[in-house]
Amino acid sequence: MIIVRRGIGLFGGTFDPVHNGHLCVAREAARVMPLARIDFVLAPRPWQKAVATPVKERLTLLEEAIDGNPLFAVNTIELMRDGDTYTIDTLRQMRALVGPSTPLVLILGADQWKNFHTWRSWSEFLDFANIALCNRASEMPRAAPEVEAFVKGRFKDASEITNAPAGSLCMFSIPAHQASSTKIRELFARLPQQEAFRQLENWLPVKVARRIAAQGLYGSAHH
Repeated sequence: MIIVRRGIGLFGGTFDPVHNGHLCVAREAARVMPLARIDFVLAPRPWQKAVATPVKERLTLLEEAIDGNPLFAVNTIELMRDGDTYTIDTLRQMRALVGPSTPLVLILGADQWKNFHTWRSWSEFLDFANIALCNRASEMPRAAPEVEAFVKGRFKDASEITNAPAGSLCMFSIPAHQASSTKIRELFARLPQQEAFRQLENWLPVKVARRIAAQGLYGSAHH
């Protein structure tokens, strides 16, 4: 069967740093949904997180991580905005850019879904995009009751999520992945660089690890 790929997946984050867990989510999203491409949307200053690493460095690491995958791209739309970064603004902007008929799919992790009710204008997201929920555990954690009520009846199979430009949700899973940007930063801050790399061998893409080593990023001297 020929799969017609259409639409854009939007996978946002601070990527501080990008790791193999992020890539695993994006690869599985590309496998289960017939998307034309997946954009890694780099957030410079998300309102719910403190970010210490300069956005220029995080951008370079992201470009290194996805280099060579024709389905992956880096999206810098949020770097052009001043002030706090809100996903709803990105969805509105992307919809204006791609027009009314191109499917957009916002890819969210289980941890984000749990806090979804705290996001600005969350109830408007489905006006601009579909949402794909990625689960790293055996079952998806429940969202707040008002969110669960709002999305009831809107779920469809991941293979059909690009049939409409917006308005639906789907779910997909990846095997449990231990990689975490927070843990990576903590290890680099606490251990000599060589020892940190030894412990992080399966967490960091090779090109990302090389760049971190060359620039001395995330070490205690860096902050």
